[in-house]
Amino acid sequence: MTAPDPTRACPNCGAALPTMLAYSRMVNCDFCGSSVVLEDDVLRRAGEAGEMQDAPELVAIGQPVTLATHGTFTATGHVRYDYGRGHWDEYHGALSNGDIVWVSVDEGDIVLQHHLSDRPRKGRAAFRLGAEVTVNGVTYACSEVDNAVAVAFRGQLPEEIVLGETHLFANFTGPRGAILSGEIWDGGVAWYAGHWIDPFDVERLTG
Repeated sequence: MTAPDPTRACPNCGAALPTMLAYSRMVNCDFCGSSVVLEDDVLRRAGEAGEMQDAPELVAIGQPVTLATHGTFTATGHVRYDYGRGHWDEYHGALSNGDIVWVSVDEGDIVLQHHLSDRPRKGRAAFRLGAEVTVNGVTYACSEVDNAVAVAFRGQLPEEIVLGETHLFANFTGPRGAILSGEIWDGGVAWYAGHWIDPFDVERLTG
């Protein structure tokens, strides 16, 4: 966890916010539970941070974990999405080599992904079962499409998350454990590429 920053106060309660990381645009206030967004060096209250139900977590903010051959990952932000039948967790943070990544955890399934700055050209047309998308010479087939709602977040994130907003998600399966994910919401679209990780290759570091 980062130390409080006396130069930045929560616009709702006035408490000092954590020192924001270079990539962060959204942070939650530990004192009043507000979500705060940084826009052009101005802090704006964006609502509540939501209620994160306590549950055993393999990944947790500020606690390093090893991710197979990818090195150590330390989460600085956590978002929870509800898709009706259950929920999954998205953790944002850095690997030990400095790479900024997302780690998704869904009922024991774990995925490590990087944000793609170059989006696939198919756009929304790709969000249907069986559709194929090629990224960086790798072809993926759509294996899952669903809607989900962001219900809570903690820590710091590189983008604003609007709680209660519905996102259309799609997962695409590639060769040798590769996975491509896309999401669309009002006013935005994002794509991520990465690999599945065996949960037995994930270990929380202690001491």
